Amino acid sequence: MYSMLKRHISLIATFVVCMIVVGFLQFSGPGLAGNDGYYHIAMASLVWDQGLPVAFPYLEFTLLDQAHFVDTHMLFHVFQAPFTAFLDLETAAKLSSSIFIALAFSLFVWLLKQYDIPYPLFWALLLLVSSESFLYRMMMPRPPIFALIYTWLAFHFLMQRKFVLLAVIACLFTWTYKSFFILFPMACIAMLVFYVANKEVNFKPLLAVGTGVVAGLLINPFFPDNIFFLVDALRMKIFAGGFNIAVGNEWYPFKTLTLLKDSAIPLAAYLVGIVLTNRDEWKADPHRLFWFLLATLWLLMVFKSRRFIEFFPPAALLFFIFAMKPWAQRFSWASLYQRRVWWFPAVLMVLLLGLAGYKTLHGEYQKMQKKAPVNAYQGGALWLAKHTPAGSTVFHTDWDDFPRLFFHNRHNHYIVGLDPDYMRLKDAARYDLWKRISKGKIKHPADLIRNQFGAEYVFTDKKHKRFIKIAKRSPRMKLVFSDKYSMVYRVQ
Repeated sequence: MYSMLKRHISLIATFVVCMIVVGFLQFSGPGLAGNDGYYHIAMASLVWDQGLPVAFPYLEFTLLDQAHFVDTHMLFHVFQAPFTAFLDLETAAKLSSSIFIALAFSLFVWLLKQYDIPYPLFWALLLLVSSESFLYRMMMPRPPIFALIYTWLAFHFLMQRKFVLLAVIACLFTWTYKSFFILFPMACIAMLVFYVANKEVNFKPLLAVGTGVVAGLLINPFFPDNIFFLVDALRMKIFAGGFNIAVGNEWYPFKTLTLLKDSAIPLAAYLVGIVLTNRDEWKADPHRLFWFLLATLWLLMVFKSRRFIEFFPPAALLFFIFAMKPWAQRFSWASLYQRRVWWFPAVLMVLLLGLAGYKTLHGEYQKMQKKAPVNAYQGGALWLAKHTPAGSTVFHTDWDDFPRLFFHNRHNHYIVGLDPDYMRLKDAARYDLWKRISKGKIKHPADLIRNQFGAEYVFTDKKHKRFIKIAKRSPRMKLVFSDKYSMVYRVQ
């Protein structure tokens, strides 16, 4: 037992440290990291109660109506579901997210050990604090943390040429997160690396990924709607040069100075890795070449959309780690006493970790303190659940109100959620009408709310000043509930 613990001490230490750090951040704030996490943990509770597929009548005005609902994060909700069996949803979301992160970073350490990278715990901690945006996205009770797990395993199976296991990973990824398509450029990069290193033309990486993805799409309780839905999702986001409507901040790019400030460590690691690599080493070290190409791809994608920040820091750091491997293998703490040349880089790396850790963790702590509490919409949501018929539609004035409403109230149905494009693609005219009403551009909306949306009640947060002003003036809209965060009107 002692020898086994000693052999896996770095894995255990990584898990414990990550659980303490991330768990503290998660439970220090009054709300969840991000907004969609409220939807995900509520869906997980439905999976636990109903099994798969889940009945989902909550967004009938969108592509995710009951007849065509697709849970593109099905396996992620399965992973979350057991936590909802014995915990309240807030605790379940925060605890499960903390455990998933700790497991992912333990896997990162395991991966480094497979390639004889010295000091894997140090590198794992450096990755954890390398970027505030990266850590924040990992803390969200959402599937991106599993995307990292799958990409790291995919790299390992690609390099080890274990293509059956690669196909399994592709299938699991397809069931877990709709960004599974990132495995295709990874397979293409691996093919290029094999060719550069050995003049080998090998299509097995692409074949394995394709086989796994096709299996995940076909062996799916939501087939064939899942395929149609993914086509729409790709069309409206990945191939769009801009956005016709306002979407979540994650789809917009960083400002240049913001990116430089937030991701200084990954950007520096990427550049230093290039400097440390000579022309012969690109061919001699396929692992280094793989992560250089993948990091370059993610950096380009970050310039298009900040959501890809979840992929760039790990790829950049892994490129740097493999570039540093020859130097790191020659380094030892004992040599510090014999060769003074080691003092400077060793002290520099420790200082870097300490300063980055303070900056990132302090920034995350402050960000979590500013989150609206979990119960922000609870008052209005529970009032609606108590005073309206089951299944009745509630008109709400913002598409991103849905996750919190759904978290507290699955008694009612709603207008639009998760992405406004889901409503626009189904019925552009109705979407435009909803948007104009919500923004207070229609002076007498009562008849339209009742007749076009079948809603007797309206939920709004207090930021929609123009709509609230119109509602107050309308003799047919009566305020029936109000608290610090929200208001409910009855359309008479």
